[in-house]
Amino acid sequence: MTTLKKIVGCSVLALVACTSRATLPPNYAPTQAAIGAADAVGARNEPRAALHLKMARDGVAQAQALANKGKEDEAQLALERARTDAELALMVTREASARREAQAAKQELQGLERTN
Repeated sequence: MTTLKKIVGCSVLALVACTSRATLPPNYAPTQAAIGAADAVGARNEPRAALHLKMARDGVAQAQALANKGKEDEAQLALERARTDAELALMVTREASARREAQAAKQELQGLERTN
């Protein structure tokens, strides 16, 4: 009886896994790549960028849910919004980094001017 329960349990698990796995739109991979790029530059450490990164991740989750319901067009749009949010997170992070570097260079220049 225990072996039968294991077989039935595995069969049910396999059935659930197959039915809940919908095909995601082709723009899923570029969206994930954009999220990864924003993550790689430290977007989670920059408040404005972190918000857009969260919105991107939420958009991917929404797209997966829509794809599971068979709403491919809506899933594709959700992924486009998510990719845009991820790219915005990347740009905001780079801008903040550039501003910090510019401020540091300005302070260094002012220090050099004072010594001359």
